[in-house]
Amino acid sequence: MKAIFFLQWKRLRRKPYLVLTFFVLTLLFVFFLGSNNQGGQMEVNAYSGEDVQEAEAAGWIDRLNESDSFHFELVDEEQARNAVMDGSRSLALEIRENDYRMLVAVEDQNHQLVDSYANQVFREEQRLQQAEEQTGTVDLRERVQEEMDHPPLDLTITSVSGEESGFVYNASLQALFGMTLFFSMYTIMFSLSNVVDEKRQGTWDRMIVSPLRKWEVYAGQLAYCFVLGMLQIMMIFVFFEWVLGYDVNIPLGTTAVITACFTFAVVSVGMLLIGLVRTTQQLQAVIPIVVTSMAMLGGAFWPLEIVSNSFVLALSKGTPMYYGIQALHDASALGYGISGLAGHLSLLILFGVLCMGIGINLMERRI
Repeated sequence: MKAIFFLQWKRLRRKPYLVLTFFVLTLLFVFFLGSNNQGGQMEVNAYSGEDVQEAEAAGWIDRLNESDSFHFELVDEEQARNAVMDGSRSLALEIRENDYRMLVAVEDQNHQLVDSYANQVFREEQRLQQAEEQTGTVDLRERVQEEMDHPPLDLTITSVSGEESGFVYNASLQALFGMTLFFSMYTIMFSLSNVVDEKRQGTWDRMIVSPLRKWEVYAGQLAYCFVLGMLQIMMIFVFFEWVLGYDVNIPLGTTAVITACFTFAVVSVGMLLIGLVRTTQQLQAVIPIVVTSMAMLGGAFWPLEIVSNSFVLALSKGTPMYYGIQALHDASALGYGISGLAGHLSLLILFGVLCMGIGINLMERRI
């Protein structure tokens, strides 16, 4: 087992480019996707539309900036459009009379979140205007605000841990968790391609009939991929939290346990794929499809709270990405420890055991 394990590291030392590429891609994607929101607020450019005075647009900006999650800045239309065109902003908001329009470069979760929030603000204003016209009350807004500040009843919903429940969205952590797990899946699965090469060249058969026990052959290969995936994920988390100052807010031990369970599940999926394919070319074609689809369904690219399709949500629960992302978010936002994450972690382990068993069974039938 040790000989096979260290042999894989020697191969990595001779050809480290693939692993380094995925590591660097993770850093770049997390940095550029999450750095704009590291301060806790999403920056959004807004500009005045046709027949809208600057003072009126400024009033809307004040209303929109009442949220702690978004910061709207009133700029010239040309500046807003140029920012979208050059990629420094993914969207801009055009303020019209009692309405708005979105200038969007890429359809992503930011667009949906801003659109949902802006729609809420403009609809609320329209209802207030209609109420003023129907009742003729001059100080209606002040009275409504006073009632909201001092409601007759207060409703507070808390979880078992005592934290307020609800969807807590942090774009920086969403990018960090999603992109880290996403690219680690590529690293782990492409590292398993050595097994396919050895099967095709006959090296695997020679190792099986050698004095090495069969379980040692498997354990050496799988341990290498497991440790490699663990190192990549942990190094990314440590770098962004300790060097760049991301508020991950997860104890290092809890992060290690979540990472270990997720990595085991991904290694198992890789073994299942190896059992299904016959050549390295087939594996290289299948991996991007499987990894990308799991990432999209599991919430690596956008939070699943903005997804309303029940069928897609049901499919997401069949991917290890879903449980990995949910475990990290629950540990960060709600402060859950290992016991609180037992549900997600046990499902990751179960998922890994099933895929590992099926994958090894398929490989044994072809040997």
